[in-house]
Amino acid sequence: MNKDQLRTCELCDLNVEFDERPSMPALENVTEAEQRAGLHLAAIHRMHLRDMQRLVHVLEQVEQGAVSPEVFAQEVSNVELTHNMHMFGTMCGRECQVLTFHHDAEEHMIFPQLEQQNIQALSRVVARLKQEHLIVHELITRLETAAHALAQNQDEHNFARTKATFVQLQTAVISHFGYEETELREALGRFVPVM
Repeated sequence: MNKDQLRTCELCDLNVEFDERPSMPALENVTEAEQRAGLHLAAIHRMHLRDMQRLVHVLEQVEQGAVSPEVFAQEVSNVELTHNMHMFGTMCGRECQVLTFHHDAEEHMIFPQLEQQNIQALSRVVARLKQEHLIVHELITRLETAAHALAQNQDEHNFARTKATFVQLQTAVISHFGYEETELREALGRFVPVM
């Protein structure tokens, strides 16, 4: 799906677990240093997941009435994913900015290096990850929109929409990260020396 098609999808249809995900067979003779280098991506993902967990906490506080929805809207806009989207025209706010920057770095620096290896299975995995990035970006955009609507009108409908969008985003990101780490670990260590 392209960006325009994603904009018209129902929230429940915006997930990364569609069809069968391609897999990457093990590479031969992967060194210990290459294995360690491939784990760097997982460390970066843990940082993003911590930011998302912070948003879970703030959303719970909004639900309990301990903080205003404006605080949540500000947090969404301040996560790295969102910041990256605003700065670079992609994915998300600070967490959304960081996630966007993360995906942009993958798509413009890392994925081309992997695709140059001319390994068909690896190219299929990279193509799938690019599709998933579009879905995650759409969810980030929707979350930011929902959070700002909630800040403007603090009713049950806007809270439910914001929470549902956040849960859908969190589910997609966790699944996406797990797939990416599993399928690219060895290839990153071998073919992307900056990782």
